[in-house]
Amino acid sequence: MSLPAELESIVGAQELYHWFGYWPDFHDAEVVRFHLSLGAPSKLKVHTWEMTNKVDAAGFYKLIKHVTVEFTLDGVTTMNLQDPWEHSILFDLGINKTDSGFRLDLSSSYGLSGTIEAKELSLQITPEPANNTATSS
Repeated sequence: MSLPAELESIVGAQELYHWFGYWPDFHDAEVVRFHLSLGAPSKLKVHTWEMTNKVDAAGFYKLIKHVTVEFTLDGVTTMNLQDPWEHSILFDLGINKTDSGFRLDLSSSYGLSGTIEAKELSLQITPEPANNTATSS
């Protein structure tokens, strides 16, 4: 399996794909920061990971491959966002190629959700040190 063709033109997408070995869905990812700039690139920063099927002594699923992904949206053309809470958790984050650029679809478990369209999209990953973060089974 390889990087979906519609994502190949996104700078940094291949690195994220290699980090996980697949394209992540950002399930339970935390929105760390969203910064809208008028006339300049806007940024969406999320912390995500891979949940394993292994359980620790406390009964929590072990989480590995922690990474912070910073999306840079240049030339934002449309936004329809709801619930920009201080703490937001995504259900998933979809990226689609459009005729005029890209659309991010943010589905939330709670907090920030909606869509953002931009002419250009790039991303940068920052691997996080291993930690003991886990989620209940």
